[in-house]
Amino acid sequence: MITTYPFTASGMAWLVVSWFRRRDWHILTTGIFTYTNDERFSVLHPEESDDWTLQLKYTTRRDNGTYECQLSTGTGVSSQFVNLYVVVPQASIMGSKDYHVQLGSTINLVCVIKHSPTPLQYVFWYHNDHMINYDTLRGGINVTTDTGPVKTQSNLVISDARYEDTGNYTCTAPNTQSASSNVYVSHGDKMAAIQRRKAGAGAGCLQVTCPWLWSLLWAAFLGLR
Repeated sequence: MITTYPFTASGMAWLVVSWFRRRDWHILTTGIFTYTNDERFSVLHPEESDDWTLQLKYTTRRDNGTYECQLSTGTGVSSQFVNLYVVVPQASIMGSKDYHVQLGSTINLVCVIKHSPTPLQYVFWYHNDHMINYDTLRGGINVTTDTGPVKTQSNLVISDARYEDTGNYTCTAPNTQSASSNVYVSHGDKMAAIQRRKAGAGAGCLQVTCPWLWSLLWAAFLGLR
């Protein structure tokens, strides 16, 4: 992303125009010269123009803050202040962080990206460190992305799940904080065991791990007699 801050010195007998970062009082530009090692900053000043525009490329959250354009003249100093708020789009994968599927079934992951100042053109899916949007070697992979003014939704569908499809899946886009989920592909018998463990987790307290609860219930029963 490129951020620009215009300053017009029209009708003024200016001597020099400088841009400062107020957070640390760092001089970013003076005249047409740049006085920072951060190459993302530059000043735009068309010839015979009264406009002095500070340009900042690839903004990050650290760039939040106030910037000052200072005009030094023979009669004093005039300043204009600009507040920068950097918004970082956030990605999230719907559902649990751990996704268990049966061998041969379909993997379906849904990623939602919010807070993007402009509509996103691309959403990328990674399996471990390998981008799979255009993976023709594996086959059976389909990515559909719907872009809207409020959010962007991307669906990853992988047909005929295999053991090698197990791993970390990441959804990301340019200038976006990514999101990840772990997918585990198991045989049907293992899947059933996993489901039984999940279903029994809540009841396990009454059956095994909480004998003190039975004591409380028995004491309450005796007290009512």
